Amino acid sequence: MLTTQSPKQLEAGSSDEADNAIYTDYDSIASTIPNYIYQNGRRYHSYHAEKYLLPNDEREQERLDFLHHIFRLVLDGDLCYTKLDNPEKILDIGTGISQNVSYGFADAYPAAHVTGTDLSPIQPGGLPDNVEFIVDDALQEWTFPESSFDFIHIRCLGGGIPDWLQLLAQCYKTLRPGGQLELSEARTQLLCDDGTLPNTSLCMKWMKEHQRLAAKCGFYFDVFPEFAGWVRDSGFVEIDTSEKIVPAGTWPRDQNLKRRGTYFMAQLLDFALDSYSVALFTRGGGWDEEDVRTLLNGVKAELRTNKMHVYTHFSFCIARKPLNG
Repeated sequence: MLTTQSPKQLEAGSSDEADNAIYTDYDSIASTIPNYIYQNGRRYHSYHAEKYLLPNDEREQERLDFLHHIFRLVLDGDLCYTKLDNPEKILDIGTGISQNVSYGFADAYPAAHVTGTDLSPIQPGGLPDNVEFIVDDALQEWTFPESSFDFIHIRCLGGGIPDWLQLLAQCYKTLRPGGQLELSEARTQLLCDDGTLPNTSLCMKWMKEHQRLAAKCGFYFDVFPEFAGWVRDSGFVEIDTSEKIVPAGTWPRDQNLKRRGTYFMAQLLDFALDSYSVALFTRGGGWDEEDVRTLLNGVKAELRTNKMHVYTHFSFCIARKPLNG
């Protein structure tokens, strides 16, 4: 079942209203990951660099912090869309270099053991007793015991997973019978319902070029529409999907949407446009960095006017492993 927030909420307001790390035994991974690539003023993974376009530096951590806050706003303060009943073991795949979700689960469920995995060599200090972070590649064969987790959480890995069915098969194997799975995405598509996004705009030019290059290079960022089918094909049951409106800007009249839009615009202008564009355009499209920056600056200028009533969705797919699975 798909639930989507009503577009009626997207009524635009008037202009005056718009205001101790634990590492796996993957020696080859652990020895390779710290050899970062520095390119276009950003730091990137060197491990399978052709598969991972997003940076992993301090600016990216700031972006993920913003994104985590927006997810909390969208979920009315909750950490995830799934309703959890005192889980004992939680796995957060691709926890990111900010680790906010893993920390949140550890705090919300102090009796649970939370494992967060990511390609980045995470070495935070002062870890809670019920959290461990593992440097791991989710695309490789998992070493976790079968039926060992009550809940697996995967957020914003669109564009970084070439074979979702393989990943979901490992989720199914590793969840205990009756265990729960959640996939969530901040979708990369910007939408407009009232004609305020002209086809001649730089924003539209950027979106079309981003989509063209992503398809050319085999990166599939907007994967949410496939989630329900993939999860069903992987054997999961009780599948539910939901999409929440997140504006780009403070133009909506609705105060909750305006609040979401404030934070989303900040992470989009200050971080996300750069994170999702520079490596893709220069590596995959042969653009000069200066030309990419010029285009992005134009897009940012257009969005800052608050006259283009564009929005995206934060989208969720949840499911359960059958009790006889």
